[in-house]
Amino acid sequence: MRFAMKVGRISSGAAAVALVLAAAPASAQQYVMKFATQTLNDAQHEYINIYKPALEKATNGRIKVEIYPGGQLGNQQRQIEGLRLGTIEAAIGPAELFAGADPRFQVLAMGGIFKDRAHARRVMDQANVRKAVSDIAVQRQMVVIGLTVYDLQSYVFKTPATKIADFQGKRIRVIASEAEQAAVASLGGAPVPMSFGEILPALQQGTIDAVGSVLGVWVALKYYDIAPYMLDTGFWALVPIAFVSKAWYDRLPPDLQKAVSDTGKAVEPELEKWQIAKIESDRKTWLEKGGKIAKLSPEEQAEATKRIAAAIQPVLAKDPPVKAFYETMKAAGASTP
Repeated sequence: MRFAMKVGRISSGAAAVALVLAAAPASAQQYVMKFATQTLNDAQHEYINIYKPALEKATNGRIKVEIYPGGQLGNQQRQIEGLRLGTIEAAIGPAELFAGADPRFQVLAMGGIFKDRAHARRVMDQANVRKAVSDIAVQRQMVVIGLTVYDLQSYVFKTPATKIADFQGKRIRVIASEAEQAAVASLGGAPVPMSFGEILPALQQGTIDAVGSVLGVWVALKYYDIAPYMLDTGFWALVPIAFVSKAWYDRLPPDLQKAVSDTGKAVEPELEKWQIAKIESDRKTWLEKGGKIAKLSPEEQAEATKRIAAAIQPVLAKDPPVKAFYETMKAAGASTP
């Protein structure tokens, strides 16, 4: 009888624990955020490095961030697919890399919007700009958590390049956005769309002659050993966007959704300080390692800018949503001191 009573007490206790667990709030559940980028040891990678401890602290460890740089979760197309399906929780990359999800993303890498890097940062801080970018992302099953500014673009060549004529006939790797291809073609180059992981082998094998991106990428991947002639053109900015999957985001309780979004924006100033120092450091490293830096003459810079502005007009004309977003961004740039 005593044994039966003891068993009864144990059963009652177990039932009580089960009831408590069943009544526990869903917010106690833990979540994993796989955060991907194509690059390594650069501003995009650093954004994730800063974001991880900040979010884990803000959520008391309820969200664990796993970092996957260097294309570990696949090429850009795979990362876009993963974001939209919810198999990859987060990714960061230059806006134009996401043109496959929505062609309007390429607008942030079009000429005629930003005066310089600092101006680009001020434009991206505008509430109406952030909303415009976020609205596009949500339509494609992605949520924007951060807008960063990498740098103004440049090109690296395997042979010396100091003028527009040096683009003539050169096979230049571009992101697959139509606007960038048109811009390179307007300078006389032959645009070659290519995923990030294929660039170095293509340079080594002579498949391409030059690449367009930013100084941080050149230094991180030691391009000074293969294509040491940098032409600092600054025609447009590289604006990396940090996204999370809407499918994943929608499964989070409201307090964690807020933490994910708020933390993404909150870490931007820290990354900005880091990136400004990194650009200065990278410039020194590039030169110390034998890399060269040239600029177009003022007359040629003006001519190149004019050609690029003309080249993107057909791209804008045939796609009204892209044109509308470009006009929004251009107006934001013009109104931002």
